[in-house]
Amino acid sequence: MNGSLPDSTMGAIVLGGHVQALGIVRILGRRGISSVVIDETGRCIARRSKYCEAFHRVSNDKLESFLAGEMCSTKYRGRVIFPTNDFHVRILSRLREGLSRYYRLSTDVPDVIDLFYNKINTYRLAGRAGVPIPLSFFPDRPEDLDDPEIPFPCIVKPAVMYDFYRKTGRKVFLSNDRKELRQAYARALRVIPASEIIIQEVIPGEGPDQFSACFLYIGGRSYVKLTACRMRQHPLDFGNATTYAEVSDAAVPEEYGERLLNAAGYNGLCEVEFKRDPRDGVFKLLEVNPRTWKWHIIAEKSGTPFIPLWFDYLRGLPVEPVEGFKMASFCHQATDIPVRLALLFRGANYWNRKIRPVQNAVWSSDDPAPWFYEKLYLPDFIINR
Repeated sequence: MNGSLPDSTMGAIVLGGHVQALGIVRILGRRGISSVVIDETGRCIARRSKYCEAFHRVSNDKLESFLAGEMCSTKYRGRVIFPTNDFHVRILSRLREGLSRYYRLSTDVPDVIDLFYNKINTYRLAGRAGVPIPLSFFPDRPEDLDDPEIPFPCIVKPAVMYDFYRKTGRKVFLSNDRKELRQAYARALRVIPASEIIIQEVIPGEGPDQFSACFLYIGGRSYVKLTACRMRQHPLDFGNATTYAEVSDAAVPEEYGERLLNAAGYNGLCEVEFKRDPRDGVFKLLEVNPRTWKWHIIAEKSGTPFIPLWFDYLRGLPVEPVEGFKMASFCHQATDIPVRLALLFRGANYWNRKIRPVQNAVWSSDDPAPWFYEKLYLPDFIINR
């Protein structure tokens, strides 16, 4: 793979600078592999890691030209690029042919990425692969909202999340009746086209019903895999960030995840999210993230080396599948504390649950600076996120 690039290059480029990026920087850094961090804001914690070799502040609209520019493509030639959000995945996939002349890309080809970037494509693929999804509707016009089969409560959600969330600060709009559904649909139309609007049932249940199956999937097989329960998240309902997750031995999410990735012909790292429906016990697909996920550094405690194996593979080194896992958990204290308090007031018996060993999202005795900077950045984080 990318055989024309220099094999002597030992380094990574990480796009993004928050918890997920910090995890990549540390995992590689502890193995003697330095990383360059590129983010659109200077207030990011990954740049403060001792394992970060250099930092470049680049706005999203300039990212393409920066990566293809002479300075970056020459100085960091041959490095592996890791994206940390959907925008990065889309950029790297779309520019794959050109950027592959300079870098080793961890993102799959455009046709495959489009299957997961757009949830309508994902749900259609799931139907062909026999993977259950929540009851979903794809309205072409306002009149379709009168469909008597639409249950309440329901949500209006985007097929493509990144722009929708940046513009609204929400992942979904909740509707408890048809009047609210029409209002939510009209609100969504001001942000995205009708072709990207999904109406979906609300699956009941709480944190213990939220699962993710995570994979390093190459050539039709899993080289590393792990299932976890994403027990606490922020916000509590329809969360956009996991605050606490723990390894699970649930087998069905892995089975469904592999079935879906095989159907897509996917290669790379990914997280496949499910919710277990307490009404029938069925795990139902929510979305697929074709990249690393926020809590991926749990691998350091669970014995599942997603990042190192993928890094070695992209450099052309031989890799072997890793079997099994160890019980462990992940906790991001800065966001988990308020979530735990909210769950305590709700009377949820899992409000303070924690399985040991615990992988802390930010604190690390061998690399303490990001933890201190996170506290400095916290007011800005609360206001802008």
